[in-house]
Amino acid sequence: MPDTLMDSYRFQNALRNDDLAELSKVPKTDLHNHSIFGTRIENIESWVHAPLRCAPARMASLDEMRDYAHEVLYPHILTRAGFEFTAESAVRDALTDGVVLLEMSLDVRFMSLYDTMPDGFLSFVAGLVEAYRGRIDFRPEIGISKNRSPATEVPLAHICIGSGLFCSIDLYGNETAQPPDAYRNLYAAAKGHGLKLKAHVGEFTGADLMAQTIDILQLDEVQHGVAAIMSTSLMEHLRHERIRLNICPSSNVALGIVSDVSVHRIRILIDNGVRVSINTDDLTIFGQSVSQEYLLLYRSGLLSAETLDFIRRDSLSP
Repeated sequence: MPDTLMDSYRFQNALRNDDLAELSKVPKTDLHNHSIFGTRIENIESWVHAPLRCAPARMASLDEMRDYAHEVLYPHILTRAGFEFTAESAVRDALTDGVVLLEMSLDVRFMSLYDTMPDGFLSFVAGLVEAYRGRIDFRPEIGISKNRSPATEVPLAHICIGSGLFCSIDLYGNETAQPPDAYRNLYAAAKGHGLKLKAHVGEFTGADLMAQTIDILQLDEVQHGVAAIMSTSLMEHLRHERIRLNICPSSNVALGIVSDVSVHRIRILIDNGVRVSINTDDLTIFGQSVSQEYLLLYRSGLLSAETLDFIRRDSLSP
């Protein structure tokens, strides 16, 4: 039996048998992963030799999540050593979970953690790719926050683009903090260098801003994007242009986007032919590996083993 068919057989059987260990052995992707929150909190606790309070299971807003990060996590990990530890630990966690393709964002602000800026930061990224070459297809992603001024963030992002180390670019933070047009030229430059274009939108805002951002920035993929269900025309555009939505079910539940995974909007998106992938978002905060996310969706009865396997296989293709 060809490997791809064997993988599908193993994956579907593991779901039906509730076998997380077997599920973690099947090839999969994580296309929506933030390096600073990309590893399990237990790994950070072991590194700092101290217990850390876990994030609330339900949070009222993204601001509550940020408050938790600033209070509990950043005092330990928002340093050069913390950045490097969490990034490498995130790659190791992905490997343990059977992730063969990891697109992980590294925020441009982490350049400031190095005395030799930007060389120290870029050298670390290059070293991390090389250290895991042949074990995982790790594709560094440029991360930019809308919460900070484009005047400071965009020049840093241009440095990353010019380095040739990065394979994609992502924009996150408060979706309405900056207009998408503020990043138009940056994204055009990224496209010219062959980077995949992503942005967080359609998580806390509606379909209009999502459609506008896709159009202005010429996005290849959308991080979250669950608001697309509010617009039939937008879902048709996503389907026609094969724009993938990189969905993070546990994140959506914890931040109140959906009340429960059993009623997640991914079902509507799939029914309308929209491409989706299943991802972790922030493993430190939400505590679910990609395999656990697949199992959660299956246990809820929302998606069949066959449908989840189709999503897994499709996410492995461009």
